[in-house]
Amino acid sequence: MRLPRIVCVLALTLLAANARSELSVRLPLPKQLAAGSLPPFSAKDQSGEQMFQKRHLEKMIAQDPKITRVALVYFATWCNPCALGALRLKAAKETLRKNGVLTIFINVGETDMTAIRRWIKEYGDLGFPLIMDTKSQMVGPYGLTDPSGRVLMPRTLVLDRNLKPLFLLGTEGDDFPEILWRP
Repeated sequence: MRLPRIVCVLALTLLAANARSELSVRLPLPKQLAAGSLPPFSAKDQSGEQMFQKRHLEKMIAQDPKITRVALVYFATWCNPCALGALRLKAAKETLRKNGVLTIFINVGETDMTAIRRWIKEYGDLGFPLIMDTKSQMVGPYGLTDPSGRVLMPRTLVLDRNLKPLFLLGTEGDDFPEILWRP
């Protein structure tokens, strides 16, 4: 009998809660991000029909003067730690907003919209914008791969209000999501 994925993620959550305390891992920014600007990208919104580009992100920020940081949370439906992080962010949704963090989920490289919609249904409406990077434009220059080109998850890129990259997170520790708004 196959257990539903949400049960597996909750079991991992309980195991993690009993494990020793660990902090999120900050990774070095890739060369393009370390230069101080966000590389161009073109992805699609959750419907899979409308384009989402840097200018759309800038518009979202301009509409809310309280935003001080942007968290680009990369995920894939096959990534169990990504699901755990999504649940933690969902639980902290109001705290993120109060601390000025615009949170955007980005599905990387998957083209099976049925699997993506199933993942969303399984974890509930997260309440954050969801972007589909089906062509993996936000992978290499954004620090989501190892030297062989294998996609690594979870990853969260934190930007300031001007879209300047601040830091890249790998492992999400006990300080996640608080690390997203801390100086």
